[in-house]
Amino acid sequence: MALWFRPDGTMTSAHLGRYVALTTFGNLVPPLAGLVIAPLLAQSLGVTGRGELAAANAVLLVATIAAAFGLPEALTYFVARGRDYVGGLLARSGALLLLAGIVGTAVLMAAAPLLSGGDDRVVGLIRLAILALTPALLVGGLRGAAAGCQAWGLISADRILAALVRLAAVALLALSGSLTPESAVAAIAVSYFIGAAVYIRLPALVRQLPGCRPDGPVSDSGLFRYGMVLWPGALTGILLMRADQLLLAPLAGVAELGIYAVAATIAEVSLVFNAAVKDVIFSAESADQDEHRLGAAARISTLITVLVAAGLIALSAWAVPQFFGTDFLPAVPVLCVLLAGTVLGNPGSVAGAGLGARGRPGLRSWSLGAALLANVLLLMLLAGPWGAMGAAIAALAGNVLAGGLNVLWLWRCFAIPPGLLLRPRRSDLWALGQGLRTATGRLSVRARADRTTRVP
Repeated sequence: MALWFRPDGTMTSAHLGRYVALTTFGNLVPPLAGLVIAPLLAQSLGVTGRGELAAANAVLLVATIAAAFGLPEALTYFVARGRDYVGGLLARSGALLLLAGIVGTAVLMAAAPLLSGGDDRVVGLIRLAILALTPALLVGGLRGAAAGCQAWGLISADRILAALVRLAAVALLALSGSLTPESAVAAIAVSYFIGAAVYIRLPALVRQLPGCRPDGPVSDSGLFRYGMVLWPGALTGILLMRADQLLLAPLAGVAELGIYAVAATIAEVSLVFNAAVKDVIFSAESADQDEHRLGAAARISTLITVLVAAGLIALSAWAVPQFFGTDFLPAVPVLCVLLAGTVLGNPGSVAGAGLGARGRPGLRSWSLGAALLANVLLLMLLAGPWGAMGAAIAALAGNVLAGGLNVLWLWRCFAIPPGLLLRPRRSDLWALGQGLRTATGRLSVRARADRTTRVP
């Protein structure tokens, strides 16, 4: 795999689109696999079993962010900026993540009854899922270092491998009649760390970086300090995405959580391009800041997210009852509200990556903290009477508030006008069309080459 840098080690803008495309592909496979898995889970487990599974998975997902203390993102930041003593950074962060995983596992094992809403079966599922916490944290550290190296191919391979293992395991369990909440939790938990195998190439890629010294003394004070500033934002961000699934079961019951989980699974497809843009922009802006590149990334990301969301809404009324069953039909209006929140919060999520790359991750943390507070308050008010729909409305309000505050911070602290991120331009449509034509042209060239080299 090739890496592209300027002589001074910063990434060239010519390859930004290629990195985003590669990362988008890696981000696309997991939600597509999730769409295939979701009907199997819904039909095999029912509404209640699907809610129990969602409760356990939500705890594991939040725990992987909470116990990481921002170290994977700090690795990305320091590796992208300095590229000195990467081996030392990895060793120090690995030791910290190992300790955090052991302590976090013990704490969550004891806290499982409090997180289960009084359901003994959910207690067992949470304790089963949390066994994956420590290896998942260590893989997260490798992923953070790979992002700093611009090794997006490895990260995509990691995500694709995890998604395919999850898909294969759930499908085999369903075909054999062995798919239960317990077996589903185990299959999904393994996928959190199975991608570790792809990072065997990371040391070789590190040695290719300009000015890199793979080994040497390094102080973890700066690494840990940056991680701790960024950590509240990372934690509140994942809580903003998963607080509804953590709290909906005790507030409205596992049946409503099952409905909401299906809608959230489908809605995650709309996040694919935005997630790729945030990852690449954070690394690129950490190495070399460019407000016009940041603005274009936010606008084009929003445009693509709108198109994807519109397609999902158009298909959902037919697809949800067809593939999930009529019991899950209430998930359709919930999905529409979740997608509205994704679209409205999209520019601000890219702005948040820009804040972190400019050394102000604390501002993003404040935005997400305010949004989480609004989300939880609305969830407590609306989940009881409105169930899954109340949770969706709370999520929409949180996304809009977080995104708006991130855009405001960029304007106030770095004089980047909101219109640069929010106001569509004719050039955005041209750039999007040019990218599609380029991708189509490459596919056509490859197809012609395959035909000409095929033996009759």
